[in-house]
Amino acid sequence: MTEMTKRRDFIRQSGWVGLGVSTLGMAATSPNGIGGQNNDILSPKYSSQNASGHWNVFDANCVLGRHLKLGEEGLHTSEDLLSEMDHYGIAESLVLDSLSKENFPLDGNQRIIVETRNHKRLHRAWSIVPTWKEETNQSSTQFVNSMVDNNIKAVFLFPNQYFFKLSDWCIDEIIEPLAQYKVPVFINPTEANGKGAADATNWDEVIALCKRWPQLPVIVSENRIRRSQRLLYKAFDSCPNLHIELSALWLHRGIEYISEKWGAHRILFGSGWPGFGHHMTLTNLTTAQISNDNKKLIAGDNLRKLLSWNHPIETVKVEFPPPADEYVAYGRSGIRPKKMTFFDIHGHLGEYNAHYHVPNSQIERVVEDIQYYGLEKVCVFSFAGVYSDEKFGNDIVIEASNEYSSHLIGFTLLNPLRGEKEMIKELERGHKNGMKGIKLIPSYQGYPVEGRLIEVACKWAHAHRQIIINHYWGSSQQMEKLVSKYTNACFVTAHTTIAYAEVMRKYSNLFVCSVPLLTPRACEEVVEAIGADRFLFGTDLLDLPIGWGLGPILFARLNTAQKKMILGENLKKILKNYSV
Repeated sequence: MTEMTKRRDFIRQSGWVGLGVSTLGMAATSPNGIGGQNNDILSPKYSSQNASGHWNVFDANCVLGRHLKLGEEGLHTSEDLLSEMDHYGIAESLVLDSLSKENFPLDGNQRIIVETRNHKRLHRAWSIVPTWKEETNQSSTQFVNSMVDNNIKAVFLFPNQYFFKLSDWCIDEIIEPLAQYKVPVFINPTEANGKGAADATNWDEVIALCKRWPQLPVIVSENRIRRSQRLLYKAFDSCPNLHIELSALWLHRGIEYISEKWGAHRILFGSGWPGFGHHMTLTNLTTAQISNDNKKLIAGDNLRKLLSWNHPIETVKVEFPPPADEYVAYGRSGIRPKKMTFFDIHGHLGEYNAHYHVPNSQIERVVEDIQYYGLEKVCVFSFAGVYSDEKFGNDIVIEASNEYSSHLIGFTLLNPLRGEKEMIKELERGHKNGMKGIKLIPSYQGYPVEGRLIEVACKWAHAHRQIIINHYWGSSQQMEKLVSKYTNACFVTAHTTIAYAEVMRKYSNLFVCSVPLLTPRACEEVVEAIGADRFLFGTDLLDLPIGWGLGPILFARLNTAQKKMILGENLKKILKNYSV
């Protein structure tokens, strides 16, 4: 019995495995037809009745206007948003003006009224600062009265952008009338210049606010919750009036876990458009392994209830254009045809957890998720080696990839800080135990990305004709040096970039992984730069949700042949020539 098997048995006997039990069996056989590998019911026309139209999706987090990060021809108008909503099957959206978020609330609060005047599917939100009375000569009660007069449905607070606290002495004067009417309040710590990109919420202040005003609906709308989910869990325990907006929840099985532990009523669908595309969060929701009733709550019913503080919101009936292809139909509906399967270049394994919480990280549950999403093959490496002991992590991957070889291809993760001798020793040990590729992540481990020992791994990959995937390879000059020198290795950059486009035109042994594709047109932009034949689908499981990684490719404005290449055919061809 291996050490990892002993550890697994001990944890099972201790009763720990019961947390986050998989709902796969329920989902695959549910009479409600929740998406999964056993469903093959797409109509030939992909009608909107089989798409997300029946979810009545209501986006809680969209911004209109010329925001700070707007690029050339970037999406930002109400017409842009409505066109996107039609493509994704999203019925309605709550919208805030960029000036309200970035410059001064009064400017944007006035402009959003004009921008949405003729659009019934767009519902207005305002923002406010604690010194509203001093700066506008309008009391907070008058502010709420103005909300009623102008049909404003929610308020956003940006404490870091406008440099204020959520403490009672700072904010309660403006909160009191909002709480009295139960106006939903969104709290977002992200600044316009990008500061606070992840885990920026001040949970002490949020919880104190929720407890002072228990009737106030509070929604955390962060850029990304990455490592702070344990704080989120305890906040849910403490505050029944606390909710999370979905675009912040980049967590494997986060929707399922929160729905099970605290209820689906705590989650609101939101995209973060146009900073983010709708594709990630929508597919993450439609493919989630929860009941259709819970999906409907998250998709829009929860938000509609909260926004009805003044008078009920009537659902707008929308006739969506039919999905462009079966991939868009899958993204909208969560129903995957049997024939639609995928090959994944980028996955992590962590026996029961990583340094942050990962629900259902037990290998048996991971394989169930892989099967549910139709992943035929996943190239996997460890979590533990990213921040800690790579040998411990490689042991997990060795055992898992040998036990589930039909789905998993194990890669040896290296730490160059150990030195050349130890790197080669670990490569040899991995090779002896069935590992077929190499994973590097020096920028996380504190080793120079262009350091000398990176070539130790490249030389090994060249000698054994293996795939070698690196979080970041460094400059394009460094990249060209490696691919031209080690021509028998297949190089993959682990995260989306077009920085090596010129190198890729010269050399055929370099590919790019698709994760993450954050912005509305990111997938199309990468394909235009490097070609669909050099782009490989990756989920970054268990770090990120599988559906979250699928969405940008499913919904991309590409033809089906290009999508097929990215989602599986490219890696399938590579695996015939490398890491055999």
